[in-house]
Amino acid sequence: MSRGACRLAVVKLGGGAITVKELPETVDYRSLEEAALQLAEYRSNGGLLVVVHGGGSFGHATVARILREKGRLSPLDSSIVQESMLKLALIVTRALQDKGLKPSLHPPHSLCINDDLSTCNLKVIERDLEEGLTPVTYGDAIPVGGETRIVSGDDLAAEIAVRLKADCLIYVIREPGVIGASGEPLQTLRDVREVRVVDMKWDDVTGGIIRKVEIALKASKTVENVIITNIENLSRALKGEPVGTRIKAYNL
Repeated sequence: MSRGACRLAVVKLGGGAITVKELPETVDYRSLEEAALQLAEYRSNGGLLVVVHGGGSFGHATVARILREKGRLSPLDSSIVQESMLKLALIVTRALQDKGLKPSLHPPHSLCINDDLSTCNLKVIERDLEEGLTPVTYGDAIPVGGETRIVSGDDLAAEIAVRLKADCLIYVIREPGVIGASGEPLQTLRDVREVRVVDMKWDDVTGGIIRKVEIALKASKTVENVIITNIENLSRALKGEPVGTRIKAYNL
């Protein structure tokens, strides 16, 4: 492993990066395969890896449809969202397996009591890392107190990175980095107000880029390297090269 490379990386594959968000339950296989190839290369060079993926046209679209039809998520709706996310999770794990990784799948509704992520049992993820596996988890739905709560993959990735003391937390999106006021990707981002908000053409029920940056800024108080970039630059980010947008909160 080269100097400056990630030792333990938590990589969040954004739903918008690995699915076609405009088409319900449609995977962008080309992007997913490219991400899997780069993750396998990193792992073969000795890096430890946890993969978290988003919902894209699976979970996000399913939640948005239920909210449009019913106005709320009942506890029973968690089953529908869980099924949609599990479909995508199995496709992601197969892609990783095809590139030589040994993924182990951990649905959050089995790890976490509710959407308070401090209740999540991460010991099984630590166990699998020690056994040479690549733990995989994702954004999910959990029935709590008469309703369904959504666990964001962005939040979960940050929680895992902080609690497992990862030195790298990488959020993979479609763009090469976070777009600033100039319309170009920012090299470093220290405040959420630096983000340029672009209208989305798809349903995002977990807050979009603003929420992602807020989570990343909070995580950067603990995690040494927090990067937002695209699939094309994922391998370089894992090697510690200056790509994408580096997230560093002001009060570090």
